[in-house]
Amino acid sequence: MNTQVLDMPAHVVTGVQLDHLGQVARVRWYLADGVDETVHAGAVPRPVTAESVVDTLEVIDKLLDAEPVVPLFRSPSGARLGAMIKVHVQADGTESIEVDPSLPGQSLRDLPRL
Repeated sequence: MNTQVLDMPAHVVTGVQLDHLGQVARVRWYLADGVDETVHAGAVPRPVTAESVVDTLEVIDKLLDAEPVVPLFRSPSGARLGAMIKVHVQADGTESIEVDPSLPGQSLRDLPRL
């Protein structure tokens, strides 16, 4: 699992809601400050806040403030943090969020739905 992101507090995305165009409209997330190695399914980010559901605009605000946001992918073999989430500006100027496309791995659409 990639834990280098959690050298500092990070927002961890655990689920998404897509709009009619397939873009991420809302996320379920929590703030974490490290990893908990005692969890049975492998090391998972240690929450310091409860999970909440927020609109994508709140995620974009955190990203523009240079706060790290990462997805958490769970599988029967354990949990794994994905690549950093980035702001993506559409051709029409609207902003959306997506996993950094320059890094291999899963996308936000692979997370559980809200």
